Amino acid sequence: MIELRFDPKKGIWAEKEDADRLRNNSFGEQKGDKLWLTPEEALYVVDLQNGQVRYGKKSLGFSDLLAEFARKEPRLMVKYNAYRDWRDRGLIIKRSFGSSKGNKRASHVKKYPAKEMKMPKAGARLVWDRTSAMGVIEDPEVSGRLFSDWWLGQVGVYKQERGSILKLNFFETVLLAEHFGLKVLDAETGKTITAKKIMDGVAEKREFAKTMYQAYEDWRLNGYIVKTGFKFGTHFRIYFPGASPTKGGSGDKWVHSKHVLHVFPKEEKLLISEWARAVRVAHGVKKTFILGMPKLTRKDYVDYPADFVAYRRKKVGKDWIRETPKDGARYLLAAVSEEEHIGGQELASLLKKAELMNLNLILSITDRETAITYYALNKINLKGAKYDYYEIEWMRP
Repeated sequence: MIELRFDPKKGIWAEKEDADRLRNNSFGEQKGDKLWLTPEEALYVVDLQNGQVRYGKKSLGFSDLLAEFARKEPRLMVKYNAYRDWRDRGLIIKRSFGSSKGNKRASHVKKYPAKEMKMPKAGARLVWDRTSAMGVIEDPEVSGRLFSDWWLGQVGVYKQERGSILKLNFFETVLLAEHFGLKVLDAETGKTITAKKIMDGVAEKREFAKTMYQAYEDWRLNGYIVKTGFKFGTHFRIYFPGASPTKGGSGDKWVHSKHVLHVFPKEEKLLISEWARAVRVAHGVKKTFILGMPKLTRKDYVDYPADFVAYRRKKVGKDWIRETPKDGARYLLAAVSEEEHIGGQELASLLKKAELMNLNLILSITDRETAITYYALNKINLKGAKYDYYEIEWMRP
């Protein structure tokens, strides 16, 4: 049994041999002759370490402590579930007070290759149907070249060798008009229409159209092929430079994408369960999930709380041993539940906080049955990008 003492004005602590046992397992903070515990540490000791809490002559149970702490600790059970799961894996996790620094491990930033998109100007006429937000090119030579060499639009019927007309979505139309001098005619008026007017017209009807285009443009100008991600529950699917609808393998001329991209505007909020579902769908079809977020200015960042710094294991000789605070933390861990919403601004602020602390960000998601799922976010280095991009990977501590 471990005995703890509680005073609502001071906090909760352990003394003597009990303090030694807990301190040796990286619980608490020693001040004088007492080891002071955080609420989740105390709850864990009571819940799973046979802890007893004395408050004067009274004995307090788990629910009593929860009632005392919850007054000042919003979302305490969500935090506790994350703490408990990490501890149950034999790993150390501590409160983050914003000053903890990770150790100088190898960078988790992933550099993606870039190949500048150099395309000769096409002399064909592109007709824009504003009500459908689609454009068409009839010239078979230009259509074939744009489709086979640059995988822009769709010639004829999807995955069928029928038809020669090229159909272009509004991202592709704006890209060709803005960067490659393609002349666009409005189908209704027969007059030339600029890339800006096309974009402004689409943005009036489609929320975040301009934000989505900026992400599309980032990847396209770096040589990537960017197509719809509708079938995978995301905004785009991504192919690395050089991919083509006419170049495949194993007798299948259609090459398959390995990455999907979801754009997360700073103004948007997503239910955690919906966000996690999109990541799971991508992983289920063996694709890397990429999250794109607009770069924020200093005034955009908010102090969104990150709950813990977390440690893992390191290899010493042939053995794996758990890391301690002396090693420096690996992760900044934010505890959320499937019922919560998170916004682009909040997530970007968490990522910035983790970067400043030299840590990787992990989201710990508690479901309705208190099971925990972890997602790690690794930054992508994409040349000249207007957005910040992150690979999101399911992880097991």
